[in-house]
Amino acid sequence: ILAETQHGEYAGDKLHTALAKLDERSQEILKQRWLLDNKAETLHSLADKYQISAERVRQLEKNAMKKIIQSLVMQQIVYWMI
Repeated sequence: ILAETQHGEYAGDKLHTALAKLDERSQEILKQRWLLDNKAETLHSLADKYQISAERVRQLEKNAMKKIIQSLVMQQIVYWMI
């Protein structure tokens, strides 16, 4: 159980590091869409908040997810090299 907890903390740290590399608006969009407990925002509500189209919110979300995945992959490659 301790190993699982440590692995979860390690994964959380890596995700936090990846999120920190995003611009503030992209961070907020991802947090509000995916990381809030039972309060996930819709594309349209975020579009209203940021005064952009829902399609633009979707694009920002997609690009942010792509950057996070790339960051996590790079962090894993560096880990394997050490």
